[in-house]
Amino acid sequence: MLGLFKSKKRINKLDEKILRKNNISILLLDERWNAIFRNIEKTEDIKAAETKLKELLKEEARLISERKGMLAKKKENLDRIIHLTPEAYDKNSEPAREEMKRLKTKTKDINRRLENTKIQIENMPSKIREANIKLLECTINSVYFRMRKNRKRLEELEELIETTKNQLGEYIDERERLSGDDTDIYAYFHDLLGGEELEKLDMMHFKT
Repeated sequence: MLGLFKSKKRINKLDEKILRKNNISILLLDERWNAIFRNIEKTEDIKAAETKLKELLKEEARLISERKGMLAKKKENLDRIIHLTPEAYDKNSEPAREEMKRLKTKTKDINRRLENTKIQIENMPSKIREANIKLLECTINSVYFRMRKNRKRLEELEELIETTKNQLGEYIDERERLSGDDTDIYAYFHDLLGGEELEKLDMMHFKT
């Protein structure tokens, strides 16, 4: 993982050479990426990068849908022009020629829009890739910062656990010593005074 970064001191820009070798999935669609934030709150940087990527994906989908609609309309216009051709020229119909002219103008406009849309669609993958990498960089910055904090806390917990283990051992030793002492003393007085007298002493000294 650390090989992905140009600097070990600060996680910032990802190494483009390594990124080109790896197929970086769209993070928003990656279940493992989404799972990271089940217990971790997203930073404002992550939210902003996430929103940007969502907008680009929506824009790409919109452009593709728009292009599909324009192609369908263009086909409809061309089919209509073909249908009107005999009437316009064989029958010398002026309304048919006017309609053909109107349809040709619309088709030219569609062609122009198709070309613009094509260029936009072709540019979308690189924009989406950049936004995806930006989101990845923000994620790494946030997650690694949290991991550093977690590591420090884990070290503290390890020390606390070790201290608690030692204290627990001391408590157990003390309990066994006290319990052993009481047992020995109780047995001694039982043998010395007898059970009946010992019960009286119990009632006298352990009465609650």
